[in-house]
Amino acid sequence: MYGMPLAQALVFLTCVVAFVLATQWRPFHPFLVLVVLATIFGYIAGYPTSQLGSAFGSGFAEKFYSPGLVIVAAALIAGIAENTTAADRLMALIHRAGARGSSIITACLGLIAGLAASPASGFALLTPLLRPVAGKAQSNERDTLAMALAISASHGLAVLTPVPIAAAAIIGADWDRVALFGLPLAVMLTVFGTLFARWSSPAGATTTTEPSAPQPAPDKTSKGYPIVLIAAIAIPLLLLIVQSVGEMPSEPLGGGPKRELVIGIGRPLILFLVGVGIMTIGHLRRSLGLFADPSWTGRVFGNVSGLLLTVCAAGGLQRLCQQTGMAEVLGERLLTWHVGAFSVLIPFLIAAVMKTLQGSSLVASITAAGMIGPVVVPLGLADSNGKALAALAVGAGAMTVSHINDEYFWLVAGRAGLTPLRGFARFSAGTLLQGLIAAAALAILASLASRM
Repeated sequence: MYGMPLAQALVFLTCVVAFVLATQWRPFHPFLVLVVLATIFGYIAGYPTSQLGSAFGSGFAEKFYSPGLVIVAAALIAGIAENTTAADRLMALIHRAGARGSSIITACLGLIAGLAASPASGFALLTPLLRPVAGKAQSNERDTLAMALAISASHGLAVLTPVPIAAAAIIGADWDRVALFGLPLAVMLTVFGTLFARWSSPAGATTTTEPSAPQPAPDKTSKGYPIVLIAAIAIPLLLLIVQSVGEMPSEPLGGGPKRELVIGIGRPLILFLVGVGIMTIGHLRRSLGLFADPSWTGRVFGNVSGLLLTVCAAGGLQRLCQQTGMAEVLGERLLTWHVGAFSVLIPFLIAAVMKTLQGSSLVASITAAGMIGPVVVPLGLADSNGKALAALAVGAGAMTVSHINDEYFWLVAGRAGLTPLRGFARFSAGTLLQGLIAAAALAILASLASRM
């Protein structure tokens, strides 16, 4: 821990404002601005030069592996799907099926993907489906936001995901109670996220950044298979969900070596091999030809390189924020607040402050739950309902607010074609509103439960 936590938090928030002003003043690439501001923040926060480079580097490298490898896998899958016309054929099938409301479809996909062990990886895996689902209208901004906000809601409140799992295990909440309250709340927030995406994004808004897949003319003689595209996305996503279940403390899928295997199949390397492998085998001849074409692979890697570097830089900034200890100290100060009958708001506020200041939802959930666990009795949350609501309050707060020190923010902004300022106005504001709605709903439930 370096420096004074409150001063560090103010410096960090100043850096966030400076980031928005810099990227609005000139079209600087976010990666460059993130690296410069992370260095400035580190020095002002009190890091010695040796520790500054080490902390930033460890966060950078971690995000390069996860979700970086999954981002590259999704780009390769999308590139093959476009070149073999598998994406176009899937779009035609969806259109012939009479599916209406692309944002509703993407929100439902997001609700499922939110059950994955990593929201960023789950989102990245679904990106090859955005264009086929959106159709020729190409309302990518609206559909991407709907999917991203659904993933956020599901990952923070659905009982099978690491965030509420960690909170429930530490606080000692019953899983059935967490599911009883959490799943309907996740669905409600998903509906709100879909409506917010429709309201905040123009109906015909399209992405303004380069797509994550190369765009040469597709080979009309190559017959692409939509079922292969779906399998290349669905099976890795299922592995991520299984990994999430396998990490539950109750070990529902078995312990020991079996548990290690279940957790291992959701690692980015396995997801890369499975997803790209399915797409390659399903279009073997065409895929091998594309892989042997340096111009095609160069376009794939070139199109994701900027996003990947930005995600990694956000990981470096996130690690610097975490090692200052400012989030934990400010969270502990919130424990002294007295809010009367609305004590369930304390877990939410602590988790939200920690998420906002250090970027990681899982770290926010684990740390906030560790603070709340010993004080559930003074907070009046000691019964089974109270503990479940406290765990969900932590989960809701741990997804509030996503911004520049969160790799998920950059994935969403990049895929939706949003500038950093528009990313704040669309996605960050969406996660904030979702969190506030969840907090209000949990406060009402806690009030009703206390009278029963």
